[in-house]
Amino acid sequence: MDLRQKYVPLSVLEIGMTLAKPLVLTERGRVTLRLQAGHILTDASIEQLAAHHAEYACIEEEDTRSEEERLATWQQEETRLAGIFQFADLDSPDISALYQALLSYRKSR
Repeated sequence: MDLRQKYVPLSVLEIGMTLAKPLVLTERGRVTLRLQAGHILTDASIEQLAAHHAEYACIEEEDTRSEEERLATWQQEETRLAGIFQFADLDSPDISALYQALLSYRKSR
């Protein structure tokens, strides 16, 4: 089974969803809540997220798209990113590294 990561607002979180990335909430520079990647959400953890003013979480969900749909999505993402960077100097090591990191991130979605 293939999984994909998805950022969702707090209002969409449901019991049983799995965090794809660690979730760390801070207030005035102090960590107030930390949940590890792989944490399965419970009613209590969702309440804690609300109490600590969380807005979004990155969850894992089954990727039900076909290979063709995944490829089409990737091509759209690549085209969009190329448009954003159309005037950037991709020969610059910093800009090139950022562009490659964004491409890698987009491909994982």
